[in-house]
Amino acid sequence: MAARTHLLEIFEPEDFSGHNPLHVEGEGLIRGGNGAFYYLLHLNGDGFEIEGEAVSQLLILPRYNEDPIKAAQESSCTVIIERVLPGCELQPGQPFSYNDICHWGVGRIRPNGNGEES
Repeated sequence: MAARTHLLEIFEPEDFSGHNPLHVEGEGLIRGGNGAFYYLLHLNGDGFEIEGEAVSQLLILPRYNEDPIKAAQESSCTVIIERVLPGCELQPGQPFSYNDICHWGVGRIRPNGNGEES
């Protein structure tokens, strides 16, 4: 099965100056300690730095309770964005510690059709 590619538009932080939207690839689901499923994303060439440290993975979670995680994977929805901290590399299906991530922002994810920004 081919990896799912998406566009992740960053709403917050408002001072974000990197590529927007970001081109990301869905890596799979990870269950958080709160029981919620997070969608693990890998940045495809649109990586950026925070405080001099490269960011290559993000976790997202639908912002609104009525949106299932499947909406983030297959359609469009508003999401909470957590960045994976330097030195950590998360894997689908593997547990993670909240010490591995940091709340970073809010945005909207949508499928990337044919590699073009829509």
